[in-house]
Parts: sequence; structure tokens; C-alpha cells
Amino acid sequence: MLNKNNSNQMDDNLLYRYLGYAAIPLRITLGWMFFSAAWRRVVLSAGKLEPNSPLWVGHKFSTFLPHASYFLGVGGLIHLLLLHPGALAVFLDVFTVIEFLVGMSLIFGLFSRLGGLGAVALAFGILFGSGWLGSTCLDEWQVGSVEMVVGLLILFVGSSWSFDDLVRNAWPKTADSFGYRLIGNGPLWGSGFKTWVAVFAIFGTVVTLGTNQMFQGGVWGKLHNFGKTLVVSVSNAKIVNKNIQFTAYRTGGSPAAYANIIEAKLVNSSGATVYKWNTKDITSLPKSDIHNIYVNKVIINKYSMVMELGAKAVISMPMSKIPKSLTHGNYKLELLNISGAVFSTNFTYSG
Repeated sequence: MLNKNNSNQMDDNLLYRYLGYAAIPLRITLGWMFFSAAWRRVVLSAGKLEPNSPLWVGHKFSTFLPHASYFLGVGGLIHLLLLHPGALAVFLDVFTVIEFLVGMSLIFGLFSRLGGLGAVALAFGILFGSGWLGSTCLDEWQVGSVEMVVGLLILFVGSSWSFDDLVRNAWPKTADSFGYRLIGNGPLWGSGFKTWVAVFAIFGTVVTLGTNQMFQGGVWGKLHNFGKTLVVSVSNAKIVNKNIQFTAYRTGGSPAAYANIIEAKLVNSSGATVYKWNTKDITSLPKSDIHNIYVNKVIINKYSMVMELGAKAVISMPMSKIPKSLTHGNYKLELLNISGAVFSTNFTYSG
């Protein structure tokens, strides 16, 4: 006959085993999501890890920054890496290896709880780095939220029908140690089971609703979507040596869409145009007049000034001569997109 302690231990083993069975499809699906990301970059589309390739995933990384959260330093890390493309390339290689290891851990159920923790950490990066992206369905926020809560589930229950089970059968003393149960599977939370369920549930709910509100206003207030409308932020305009200098930063809209600036105007406080740069003027700008800051770039083609999402540059546009009507006062620089949208900034000219 089993004593009371052994009976409770048996009950705990059965509980975690059945929870592990229920989590199998979620564990494998989440594992494939991370593994397939690494598989695409390394095998299916190897150019994604080559900095000189147009497929380089660093360009996608650059689209995260305009509205990335600086919570836990995520936005700051993205900004720093984009300023140093060499470091970004190394980071993306390491990140890919981590995704591969987390994916394999979850698919095969080896060190399952450690894999679940890795999934939560990766999901945090997605949530706080790019949770604002998604022109129709808030795509990145949905992906990050679901990956996080499934990762929390695996972190909590461990795994069944897994390599951790094989370890448990082959080396029961090792598998029953606290250290292995912490990273693998088996009973872990003891008499505080329900308390830890509540902690995990509250944590997942707070992060999900918090990021929804942070990026979309999806809990209260006015709903917004930074990934829906194409936006170019124009700032720091000034006139220096017959040139107007300004900073242009593509901060909104779908990564698949481009801003195409075909015209620029200098407008006085009365609304009258003081100077105008037509399409020919813009497409004639030399590369030396565009100083790109991040990985995604502002470029000139034969039709327009092109800006992909995340591109930021200090731009200088020459004036053939300073117009007599340009006197001390307040002015507005307007950039006209091919769609008809106008992006502008106000500044003061001191003469």
C-alpha cells in the first residue's frame, strides 16, 4: 500500500502527465513557428542572413523601430543595432540560432520548460518590438501574444510524449531532481499549484491587454493603427547656404507600401508658395545630399524619392536662388506623396 506522501506524488505525476498530453499540439505548433523562422533564413531563403542581400532580415528589423516600445530596453536595443549594421548582422545570426534551439526543444520536448521560457522571451521581443505592425489585423501583436501565452503554458506544465520522458525513464533520479524538473518536465509547483496558475494567468492577461492598449488603444480610448496609414515625419527644417535641410522619417503604414515623394514646396505663413521643387528637381538629387541613418534607406529613382518603412535620413535640397519673397518669418515645408498625401513641418527662417 502506498503511504500518503507516495500517493500524493503519484497524483502529481498523473496530473502533469495529463496536462502535458493536452498541451502536445500547442507545444509542437509553437515549436514549428520558431523552428520554421530559422529554417526559412538558413535553408529556404539564405539571403535573409546576408547583409548585402535585398532579402536581409535586417531590413524587416528596421521596420520595427518607429513605434517600438522602450519597455525593458527593447526599443533602445533596436535603435542601437540599426546604427551599427555589423552588430545587427551578428545579433540576427545569434537570434536565428536561439529560435532554432527553442523550436527544436518544443517540437521534441527536450528541456521543455526551458524551451517554454525561451518562447516567452522571444515573444516579448516580438510584442514590444513590433507589436504595432499589421495594417488590418494587428498581426505582430496577435502573433506575439499567442506565442507568449502558449510559451507560459509549456513553462508551467512541461511535456508528455517527449524526450524529457525518455530522460525520465532512463535516468529517473536525474529527471526527478529539482534542477531537471525546472527545465524539463514533471511535478514542479507543489502545493502552490493553484497560486502559480493564477500568477501565470494574471501575467499573461496583463501583458496581452497592456500591449494592446499601448500600441492600438484596444482596451479603452480611441482605437488607432500605426500600420494602416502611410506617414512620413518631417522635422528639423532649416535653410543653409541656399539649401533647405530637413529630416524625413517614414514612421507609419504597411512595410509592403512605399512613400514616393514627387514634389516639395516652401510655403509662407499666408499659404503662398515661396519655392517649389518639382519631380525633376527631386529625382536629380545626388546621393551625397541624402544622409541615411538606419538600415532601411531613402533613395532616389527616376520617378520619385522613395522611402520604405523605418527609413530615416537627413536630406538637403538646393534652391537655384533665394527668392526675394523669402524673408524673416515662419514657413512650412511640404512633401507631396504620389498618393496626394502631404507631409509637413513648420520652421522659422531668420534670414
